[in-house]
Amino acid sequence: LLFFRDEVLWAFPQTDKQVEDLQDLLNTTEVILWQPVVVENIKKDTEVHFYVRASSITNIKAQLRQLTIQYKVSMGDVQGLIEKQTVNDTVNPRRSSSYYENYHSMREIYRWMEEVVKAHSDLLQKIYIGSSYEKRPLYVLKLSKSQERSKSAIWIDCGIHAREWISPAFCLWFIGHAIHVRERDQTMTTLLEHFDFYVMPVMNVDGYEYTWSHPSNRLWRKSRSSHGNSKCIGTDMNRNFDAHWCGMMSFPYSC
Repeated sequence: LLFFRDEVLWAFPQTDKQVEDLQDLLNTTEVILWQPVVVENIKKDTEVHFYVRASSITNIKAQLRQLTIQYKVSMGDVQGLIEKQTVNDTVNPRRSSSYYENYHSMREIYRWMEEVVKAHSDLLQKIYIGSSYEKRPLYVLKLSKSQERSKSAIWIDCGIHAREWISPAFCLWFIGHAIHVRERDQTMTTLLEHFDFYVMPVMNVDGYEYTWSHPSNRLWRKSRSSHGNSKCIGTDMNRNFDAHWCGMMSFPYSC
């Protein structure tokens, strides 16, 4: 139980000095900032949420008290919450509405894509765009009401960070919702008349699968690629574009 006794803390800096002190603390300790996403965005009189490993909790709480920064435990059973996330992977039929209220493994998402495309071939097309580092297939679902004329396109990709399971869950829900309401919801009808949607349910398929098959690494973020003689595995795919290289929210450490 690698996450046993880990906690998510809530802090509330009330002065500019407390903001600076909290930024310094979070920059120099091994925590995962949840809200806001970067320490530079921490502001006075605004909630801050961050994940702390059990081995660091006592020290960080002591420093928060010393800095007189108000804090409390927001989540005290991280292990229990993680276990609940995988309980209903394949319990519900894939065509039921409750299916989209649960998280699903990569294998189950592949199965879902096969079934939903087969059941709605008039709207959906599965496009193979290549394979991952670990040779898993990469698919994009094209959602289009009519193939007879060219339309503008909207691209949606999910799951670029392996641990953010809510992202692929949204892509699955979006496809299911669009299919379900396409003739009854005027907004969706209009969108499908004017746009084709290209939806990639999971971009980082290797990393996502890793968070499922290795529960002790549920918070893995990167891909699973190797890099020459480096001992470090993976690339943060959302920090690897040819734009603003090594800018905000990037880290100079290869691991």
